[in-house]
Amino acid sequence: MKTTKILLAYLMMFISYNSLFAGNLNNYTGRVLFAETDGDLLTIDKDIDNSNCTCTCDACRNCDHRSPDREVGYYDEYRPMSNRDFAEFKQLISDRTFESTKMDMTKSVIDLNYFSTEQIKEILTWFVFESNKLDLAKYSFRNTVDPQNYYKLYNSFTFESSVVDLDNYIKNYR
Repeated sequence: MKTTKILLAYLMMFISYNSLFAGNLNNYTGRVLFAETDGDLLTIDKDIDNSNCTCTCDACRNCDHRSPDREVGYYDEYRPMSNRDFAEFKQLISDRTFESTKMDMTKSVIDLNYFSTEQIKEILTWFVFESNKLDLAKYSFRNTVDPQNYYKLYNSFTFESSVVDLDNYIKNYR
């Protein structure tokens, strides 16, 4: 009788795992309890912590880790801002008149998010002054998910001295 209950418990866990991997990646806790008549209690309790989820939110609840505009590829640990959020960010900045205001707002958003090199390249186009572009390129390097591609920003600068300055910054960044 006890063997049957254990097998049944494992079967229930197998079904739970299959439903999880079939697409239900929300925070999941499975629990199977069987009480025996003589007072012994067989408990199988398995918390599944979404180990396949690459989300960086605390509880992995209500997140968009399966969002269609989620960047995929070599972004294992961190993900860049989604295309939808980036478009909203771009609109927010384009509504500002003064470059100093744009710069302050952009830095605030950079502090709280991660970006791809391509997104940083586009952000640099929002600014006119070379010094602001260089400052932002340096500032955003720490929040870039693909620093190996940062060389792609070099064409965003007019002056060779800016390219050399950014290159030296990247080489010495720690």
